[in-house]
Amino acid sequence: MAIDNNVIIGKNLRIVREKLLFSRKEMAKKSGINERSIERIENGEKYLNEEEQDKYIQFIGVKTELISSLSFNLTWKELIAILKKTHPKTPLICEITDKKGIPKRIILQRVLPEKLLDKPLTASELSKLITSKFKINIEPNKVQNSLNSLVNTGLLVRTQTSPIKYKRSDKKFPKEIDPLFDLVIKLEQICEPIKSDLVNSENKIIKPSLRKMAIMLLTLVDGEKTRKELFNKAKMKNDTNNAVRTVNVLENTELITKTKLAVTSSRQSYKLTDKGFKVLRELEV
Repeated sequence: MAIDNNVIIGKNLRIVREKLLFSRKEMAKKSGINERSIERIENGEKYLNEEEQDKYIQFIGVKTELISSLSFNLTWKELIAILKKTHPKTPLICEITDKKGIPKRIILQRVLPEKLLDKPLTASELSKLITSKFKINIEPNKVQNSLNSLVNTGLLVRTQTSPIKYKRSDKKFPKEIDPLFDLVIKLEQICEPIKSDLVNSENKIIKPSLRKMAIMLLTLVDGEKTRKELFNKAKMKNDTNNAVRTVNVLENTELITKTKLAVTSSRQSYKLTDKGFKVLRELEV
């Protein structure tokens, strides 16, 4: 499955910018890259300026091989630390001057990933929490407007109380704040029909680690990998219990297959099946 590397890089750079809470205007001001060029780079357009793409990557401070990865998944905290380390002489590099749209951005990129709305909060309570936790002052009425907007998208729900409180809906994070969202949802659907088959030797039901499985699938796009390499990429211990929750499930669903006959060999490798490639192709990842 051939995917244009510029498309992957552009998508990941957009994810970085959004996790840093920068608008394109803000990023242009900080990086010295034209705002239209930033748009072209993030969209992976055919005639983008590769010199400015390199400049964008260098400004962010993330290694090229990482920003080129389909399984790119650094947290906002990690990205802020990298940006500050890359620009040690600019202590205010992470400060946000473009406040337009910031309430909604901070709810999507900070509040939800930090699970601050897993329990109901009023707009006023959330406004105070944002100030104390992230050092960003936002008026409660602006927070409420953004909360209502996210209710309309189905991401949040309102409680039938007075005052009104808001909480995250039961569905998983959207792809806007989690690049693995669509793939995790797809894997959940694929695993549903074989739930009864997912049991261990003690007849206990196995709960697949869908997110780790998604990372492993994306890792195999570049070619076959050993079990050790897959677990390293997923940041999991390479043991039987974890294999049962990930690699074995991917095999059972026929998304990956072994490449060698020696099942217990340390050299045993895995590769994507045609079905695995098809799933990724359909999701455009």
